[in-house]
Amino acid sequence: MPFAENKKLHKKVFNLTPLVMALALISPLQTNATDLVQSPQLNQPDVSQTHRFHRDYVLGTSLDVVVTGTNKQDAKLALDAIEAEIAQLDKKLSVWRSDSEISALNAKKSAQVSPELFEVIAACEAWRAKSCGAFDARLGELIAMWEKAQGIHKVDESTRVAITSELMKPDSVTLDKEQQTVAIQRAVKFAPDAYAKGYIIDRAMLAARSKVPNIEGLLIDIGGDMRVWGNAPQKDGWSIGVQDAFNHHDLAVPSEVLKLRDHAVAFSGKGYRDVAGQSHLLDPNTGLALQHVEQCVVVGTCAADADALATALTAMSPEDGMALVESLVGYEAKLTMSNGQFYQSAGWNHLLQTDTRPEMLTVAAGASAKWPAGYQALIDLTIPKINVEKYRMPYVSVWVTDENKKLVRTLAVWGKDEKWINSNYVWWRRYGRQMTNLDAVAKPSRQPGNYKLAWDGKDDHGKSVAAGSYIVHIETSREHGDHSYQTLDLNVKSKASTQSLPAQTEIGAVKMSFQKAH
Repeated sequence: MPFAENKKLHKKVFNLTPLVMALALISPLQTNATDLVQSPQLNQPDVSQTHRFHRDYVLGTSLDVVVTGTNKQDAKLALDAIEAEIAQLDKKLSVWRSDSEISALNAKKSAQVSPELFEVIAACEAWRAKSCGAFDARLGELIAMWEKAQGIHKVDESTRVAITSELMKPDSVTLDKEQQTVAIQRAVKFAPDAYAKGYIIDRAMLAARSKVPNIEGLLIDIGGDMRVWGNAPQKDGWSIGVQDAFNHHDLAVPSEVLKLRDHAVAFSGKGYRDVAGQSHLLDPNTGLALQHVEQCVVVGTCAADADALATALTAMSPEDGMALVESLVGYEAKLTMSNGQFYQSAGWNHLLQTDTRPEMLTVAAGASAKWPAGYQALIDLTIPKINVEKYRMPYVSVWVTDENKKLVRTLAVWGKDEKWINSNYVWWRRYGRQMTNLDAVAKPSRQPGNYKLAWDGKDDHGKSVAAGSYIVHIETSREHGDHSYQTLDLNVKSKASTQSLPAQTEIGAVKMSFQKAH
């Protein structure tokens, strides 16, 4: 039965209270007089007190954290609290670990469980009811069948139909809140990833703020789902890029940029964990792969609920999905269909920003003198011709940072093939994947030959920087070839200087001169 017709939710306020029994605990946005940490005023932050951390192999993906308004030591304490919370919840909620609490429950079919696992399962069941079955965390057996098939073997139709029918029975799951017990029927295998990751992000946010109350702002991003709070490095809010629905590569230029304050962002749709071109998302009513939705983005006040809602919308008709979103207070969404048509909630456009420039540092740390008038840094480099069978033009990245390796100016990014540009991994990991204007920066690879680059003392916003110490970075890599990374120290003052670097495999000798322009 259509969602809007069944629940008559259009233009109603949807009560989310039953969905999370401890929403006040896991969501700092639900503030009251007893909150541990109060939201700071959004004053202009000190950029020097912004700390960024990246960790790989976290929940099967990566973790990115940004902490503002505190010193490096406290920022590290916040990161430690985040990692500790993720680790302890992973042991309880991960279906990918054979030793996790949820894996034990799926095997035994009945158990007294921890408060966290009970909370997640109860919330998933509540979302299942509220979304008329569009969100369903009971599909573990069906998901395992599709993953085993790998798009090569057909899923057994009779088994699929039998499991789907069993999951629809009202007594498939029994929850006892007082005893904290969960009992499930044979066909049920919980796979709550589409709620649990957001739940972990919410809990990690609270853990960091509780551990270090003086932090002024925080971003936690786990594999593209994230939550932001407080002061951003930019004074006007957190800039979050929404990738193009039909290009899921990290390098893809964002189709839109959201300007957020205290929000969570969740993504769902085809392409994120697809197997052999087959969508990993299943229709709970049929057990078949969903193909009609390309991408769904949800912005809300709680990462767990945003995560669940994004998944639910992919299994609903666009009309019913938008009716659900409009009924929720504090939630907006954009739905892109596989045919290119899109639907968005009434408040979506209010979340967008128009300025999509990346954050840059405009003044060298500790510098006070002005850039000497008329001076520029000239960089002379050569791409050698290499006589090999499978020669490909190299990827070259040249950029300028201050002494603390904060990006000041990108001078060149030669190479646009999304498959290989991240081979310049120093530039990519530190700056490239964070930029929102890469399409304007990256240019086609250059043929072998001599090339000259000039830096006139302007940052990437076109503003003049001060005199002081800078670093010029040169990184090259080539498909079927080698990788090299070199740096030149540049002391900007009213005095000419020259220095050089020896040739390496993929790039010839580099010469840099600092002098007055003729």
